Amino acid sequence: MTLERAISSFILHNRQQSDGEEAAQSSAIAHSLELLSEYLPRAATLNDIRPDALRDFLARWYLERAGSDLFSEPTGSANSSSPAGGLAPRDIKSSKAVPEPKVLINSLAQFFKWTDEQFASGLTVECLPVLTELSESLPRALTICSVLSNELAERGGAFSFPEFLTSFEEGGHSEYDIGEPGETGVIEGYFRIIRIEGAAIEAEEMISERRIRPVLFPARAAEHLAEDYIINLELIRAQQGWQISACGFCYPPGTKM
Repeated sequence: MTLERAISSFILHNRQQSDGEEAAQSSAIAHSLELLSEYLPRAATLNDIRPDALRDFLARWYLERAGSDLFSEPTGSANSSSPAGGLAPRDIKSSKAVPEPKVLINSLAQFFKWTDEQFASGLTVECLPVLTELSESLPRALTICSVLSNELAERGGAFSFPEFLTSFEEGGHSEYDIGEPGETGVIEGYFRIIRIEGAAIEAEEMISERRIRPVLFPARAAEHLAEDYIINLELIRAQQGWQISACGFCYPPGTKM
C-alpha cells in the first residue's frame, strides 16, 4: 500500500465520520499527513515509515519548518551572518504553515492506528515510542528557540546576563575555567548540552567534540533547558564566559545533525 493512497483513504474516511464541528480538526489532520507525505519519497509505502525516519521527520524536518515560520523579516539590528539570520520569532501558536506539535503528533497516532486496523501495518507498536518521546521534547525545543531568540533580539546582540553575574557578586562560584590558552574568541556550530548550572551550561560542539564552558543563558531561556538538547549557536568569549551573539534552531535529544 502506497503512503499516498493510504493517506487519501484515511482522510476520506475521517471526513465522512466527522460532523461540522470537527471540520477544523479533519483539516488539521489532513495538513499533518500532507507534511509527512512531502517529507518521504514520492513513491513511499507504509513500510517506509520507520522509527528513525519518523524521528528525523519530527525532530529535524518539521521543527525547522515550524521554526522558520516563527521568524519575521530581518530587522537589521542583528548580525545578518548569524545562524538565525538576525530574525525575531513570533509566537509558536501563530504559525499557519504547519500545525502545532501536539496536533501533528496526535494526527500521526490516529493515522497509524487506522492503518493497523485496515492493513495490519504494525505502525502503532513500532512508532508509538517515538511519538510519546517527542510529544514532550519537541514542544520544549521550539520553546527554547522562541524564548532565546526573543531575548537575543530584545538585548540587541551579544550580551551579559545580570542573573548570572549577580550570583557571583553574592559569593557564588563555579567549577568552570574561562579563557584557557589557545581558545578562539568566536565559535559557531551545533552544541549539545552536557551540564546545566543555573543560567550557565557546559556544551559539546558536535563536530569537533570540543567542550565549551560556561555558556551564559538568560534566565527565561535557561529554565527550559535540559541535558542533551542541541542548539545552533554563535558564541563570543568574554571575561565572564561565552556569550551568545546569535542562535538558530534547538533540537530534541538524539536528533541527527
